[in-house]
Amino acid sequence: MNATGEFGPELRRRRSEQGISLRDLAVQVHCNAGYLSRVERGLRQPSAIIARMCDRAVSADGALLALMTQPVPVGAAHARPELPAPRPATFLVRSFERAASGATVLTDDHKNTVDEARSLFQVLRAQGHVSAPRALLPALAIQFGMLRAAAAQAGGAEWDRLVLLAAHYAEYAGWMIQECGDDAGALAMTELAAALAKQAGDVSFVSYTLLRRADVALYNDDGAAVVALAEDASAGSASLRVQALAAQRAAQGWALLGRAPQCRSALARAADATAAADAEAVKTGIDSALGPGGGGQLMDVVRGWCYLDLGVPEQAVESLHTGLRRAPRSARRARALYGIRLALAHAVSGDLRRTCEAGTVALDEASRVDSASVRHQLHTLATVVRRWPEVADIRDFRIRIDHELRPSPVSSRSSADRTVSSRG
Repeated sequence: MNATGEFGPELRRRRSEQGISLRDLAVQVHCNAGYLSRVERGLRQPSAIIARMCDRAVSADGALLALMTQPVPVGAAHARPELPAPRPATFLVRSFERAASGATVLTDDHKNTVDEARSLFQVLRAQGHVSAPRALLPALAIQFGMLRAAAAQAGGAEWDRLVLLAAHYAEYAGWMIQECGDDAGALAMTELAAALAKQAGDVSFVSYTLLRRADVALYNDDGAAVVALAEDASAGSASLRVQALAAQRAAQGWALLGRAPQCRSALARAADATAAADAEAVKTGIDSALGPGGGGQLMDVVRGWCYLDLGVPEQAVESLHTGLRRAPRSARRARALYGIRLALAHAVSGDLRRTCEAGTVALDEASRVDSASVRHQLHTLATVVRRWPEVADIRDFRIRIDHELRPSPVSSRSSADRTVSSRG
């Protein structure tokens, strides 16, 4: 996220028009006035967080953020991102396919195969909250291969069930591959899952795969793509759970773009749709296997996530704290992610003591899982806390962050493979 040459002058113009002194703006965004002066004169690039806080402080409603990224035209919600071009399989995808191709099925009892694979899928999803993502890929690959082999022997409704469950395995494998830091591999697996679900006739699942693509766009700070993909998913499915997840993603996309009215509208839709989906699950006794789970409990986290990107960290702290308190103790990856986001909200608010407290707890969780999404937030947090090098607690905290951000052999291999793939 880089500023154009217009950002600084436009910030100064809006600040002056509203009678806000440079010192007062610095207080509002918890930043040094000299730093802001250099930003206004085009001598410094503002960080993404500072840009969001400035946009909020001068009531720009995303206009300043548009000078940091590509401007979003009127009707952007209906602009569709181009479909990704076919990409070479990454190392993790190739490894997954090799393991899957070696799987065989030793029975023609396809109903039993589906029942056992579905039960194991729930176990693997639960393990995904507490384990390093790469550790799950072999089991996911073998089950995917068995389902694919069984489908080759089946027909009719049995074929549909086998292929659809294989799509779920492929989608979840894509999620784990994303957590290994391999976005290209994650998108490749997500496209495979969408193709399988389409063959099996599950329109809702096909729409859900668009939300997985939106997740990847979210962590690449591409708000326009997040909104477009979320609205495509919503338009393509009547599923209440997909509608709820789509509204949540749309809200996060609009927040990235600094569009507070659209974000709050999407949050309201998300709350209503999530409540309806939760009620349906209670009534039928069947909950969807789509999404990270958590239902209404996740809404607090989504609100807090959005409020931070909208430049209102105090509101973000309240919502994220509530969401983190309600997250199951067993959900280590989620607790690490939400905790880092909470620490970031405290830091942007200038509350250094709570930054260190929340961040230390989250780092304890992060050390037990290998998560690219957590590292993404940690990089942002590391950038923010560099503002206070003179504070001893912050210096110690930064040492812990730097230790956690040291590349693991897995993430280094994935990064190298992405480079080779992009050049190939």
